Amino acid sequence: MRSFLLALQLLTRIPVRIGGEVQKQEMVLSVTMFPLVGLLVGGAMSLVHYLASLVLPGSLPAWLAVLAALLLTGGLHLDGLMDTADGVFGSHTREKALAIMKDSRAGAMGVMACVVVLGIKTAAISSLIGYKIYPVLLLTPVAARTAMVPAMRYPYARQGEGTGSPYAGQVGKEHIMFSVLLALAVSALIMRTEGVVLVMGAWLVSAVTTWWLAKRLGGMTGDTYGFINEVAEISFLLLALMV
Repeated sequence: MRSFLLALQLLTRIPVRIGGEVQKQEMVLSVTMFPLVGLLVGGAMSLVHYLASLVLPGSLPAWLAVLAALLLTGGLHLDGLMDTADGVFGSHTREKALAIMKDSRAGAMGVMACVVVLGIKTAAISSLIGYKIYPVLLLTPVAARTAMVPAMRYPYARQGEGTGSPYAGQVGKEHIMFSVLLALAVSALIMRTEGVVLVMGAWLVSAVTTWWLAKRLGGMTGDTYGFINEVAEISFLLLALMV
């Protein structure tokens, strides 16, 4: 339970009270609960979309579902996407990229990435019809939050402390295996074989993205985890439209 609360505290804006001093090992262990936090976010998106679809036409329910996820998470992953996009697409050297990513101001590349990702998400959700939409909404954040866990095997790209430093290079195979199996079990329960295939497809895209970012930056940061999360989400949604 404590691991879940720590994961909830990290990945959402839900106020969580955790008694006692939090140890670094507990923070690392909390990544095994990322799929369940993703399921909670997916549940919120599904509920908002369902209620909105009762009274609003067109793509508005999809926009509100995406907004619900942003409010619930505080835009944590979208902020990482923007910072990473500014750094990796706005510079030619690792050092310059990391310096740009640390700057809190949004650049052109980050804004473009934000607009494109939000547009793809909304258009994809709007294109889902019938019984399929709510299982997909439930599982999209599950796949994406789990996709971040293997990325935490890579070392921290910066010197010193940062949002991602307690996790980078600290997550072991056992943490990855547990989170992956948990996500697969949830996927099979909600969408059976199709859910497992979609989740693994999204993970494949995120694994390639992770490898590329680690090579480009010499490791991972908290921002790159957000980038990977967003890539996994749009990958899952687009794959769901294809199968």
